[in-house]
This record gives sequence, structure tokens and C-alpha cells, in this order.
Amino acid sequence: MVDGWEYAIQTMRTGERSIVRVSDPKYGYGSVGIPPIIPPNSVIEMDLEILGVEAGVDLGTIASADPLKPRTPASIAEAYNTRRERAALEAANQKEGLEGFLERAKSFYFFGFFEGETGQAAPWYLRPSITFPLAFLVVGAAFAVTLLGGAITERGAPVTDELDEIIFNNFLL
Repeated sequence: MVDGWEYAIQTMRTGERSIVRVSDPKYGYGSVGIPPIIPPNSVIEMDLEILGVEAGVDLGTIASADPLKPRTPASIAEAYNTRRERAALEAANQKEGLEGFLERAKSFYFFGFFEGETGQAAPWYLRPSITFPLAFLVVGAAFAVTLLGGAITERGAPVTDELDEIIFNNFLL
């Protein structure tokens, strides 16, 4: 969203519909625009309707109440460098070998199928680290039982003809 829309949305109530006109490029797409779609210094007009309001987390946008969130290129670069330094320190403290792999494996995340809408943990038997290997084991065991039980066989008895006899007698002996 552009900054002008953020300010406008904060002044609206649930169910309210408004046409928001952002005439100052500073609160729109600026002097650069988004070529070829939005020309530089464009006036932006948008029809907004607030269908519902949900309290959430502060995303650090320009309309945010927290002035410490990075907003300028310099503050964003500084925050990025701080995070890189923190990541480098964490990388230096990581364990190696099997112990390191096991520690990383504990943080693996498989999709979102196994969580409730509220984020509550699934029962132990529905955790992906248990369910997927068990599924492969069950399918593999079923295939082995089917094969060993004779349900999977070659259709018909092997038949040899003259060509087979020529090959076996002349080339394989």
C-alpha cells in the first residue's frame, strides 16, 4: 500500500466506503511512479470500503505508532546489517556433523496441514516427522507382502522361439 492509503484507512470505520484521492506524490508512488503502469507524480484515486477490522500486529508502516521502525533507506540498511551480524554469530555457534543436523531437523516445518486454525499443535501421530515416514513404511510393507504373496507375477509362462535358441546357442555359449 502507499502511505496515503494507510493514513486514510486509519480514519475510516467498519462499513464505511470512501473514495481516497492521494494528490501528493510523497504519499503515493513518488516522482518515480511504476512505469509503464503508473506515471511519475501521479494522482492516485481508489475506492475503499472497510468490511471488517481485526486488531493485529504493528507492521512498521509509515502510519505506524512506533517511530523506531526502520523507514528510511539508511535505517533499513542498518537494520539489515544488524540482522546479518546476528545471523553470522548464530552461524558461528552452530554445531556440526550429526549433532548439528539433528538440531536443524528439529526446526523443519512441513506445510500447515497438521495444525489447527488456532495454531495449536496436532496430536503426535499427525506430526509430519512421524506421519510421512510411517506412510512410506506402510506402503512399502504392503508392496512387499503383495509381491511375496504372489499377487504380482509375470503374466504367462516364459516362451522361447527360434530366435531365442539362435541367440542362446551362438552368442551366450
